[in-house]
Amino acid sequence: MAKLKLDMDPDPEITVLGISSHVNDYRLCWAVNKALDLSLTRRRKNIEEEIDGVLASYSAYDHVDPETQARYTLINNHSGDGILLREQRQADYFLVVDNELAEQYPDLVGRVRKAELVLTAFEIPFDDLREGHKLLL
Repeated sequence: MAKLKLDMDPDPEITVLGISSHVNDYRLCWAVNKALDLSLTRRRKNIEEEIDGVLASYSAYDHVDPETQARYTLINNHSGDGILLREQRQADYFLVVDNELAEQYPDLVGRVRKAELVLTAFEIPFDDLREGHKLLL
């Protein structure tokens, strides 16, 4: 009898924050940049997903730490044509942070909550996200 081996990729070492805010992505990006002393810049190519024959596009902003090459990414969860992570529809945006950077700032959630234009922020365990791979693109 043949044996099959399930080869799974390990979970990425990231921290995911859900952010509720009713402003446009570029305004939230400005507020997060100011609160966390970052320089998030918009990606040239959006995250795209086809849902029921309609192409939905989600903006993303990145900041790479010059010393460690660790990354911050701000991703819009809503577009005019869909929701990126339907299981987290209450989150308007996601801030994906490499654990290396998140460990340097134990008050990261609090700093994001205090950012201008942010209504609330909350940590989301990556293991709980069924479609979390979409945040890694």
